Amino acid sequence: MMDVKDIKLKTPLARDLFSDVAKRVADSLQVMKKNGDVDENCNKSTQLRKFYDELLMWRDKVYRAKDKKEEFRKVEPFIQMMQAKVAYSRVRGHVSGEFETFFNHLIVQINDVESLDNAKLFFEAVLGFRKSKN
Repeated sequence: MMDVKDIKLKTPLARDLFSDVAKRVADSLQVMKKNGDVDENCNKSTQLRKFYDELLMWRDKVYRAKDKKEEFRKVEPFIQMMQAKVAYSRVRGHVSGEFETFFNHLIVQINDVESLDNAKLFFEAVLGFRKSKN
């Protein structure tokens, strides 16, 4: 099971949040089959990118608004709803339980504009490390 205790989005941010912590998360997202081979059908980069792109869309919507705090309050329920979308993807075998654990831990910490931005940056770092393995 993935250890998510080091993923903390409140400032001050840990010095290694976007480096060592993000790399550990990226490494844990590689799914192995029972025979030891990598499962190419689970946690595909396109599937993970879909969730990143949606998080980025909500973040950009907030940052384009004149009143960022008010806009955040409007979109916050939709950000939290992303957990349901990940749960559905996990049931369908598109993402792993590890990804769901990571993603849900990230999303539940989003409670203001700053934590939304930090979540986006952390997810971006995870995807960068994951891509570097391919």
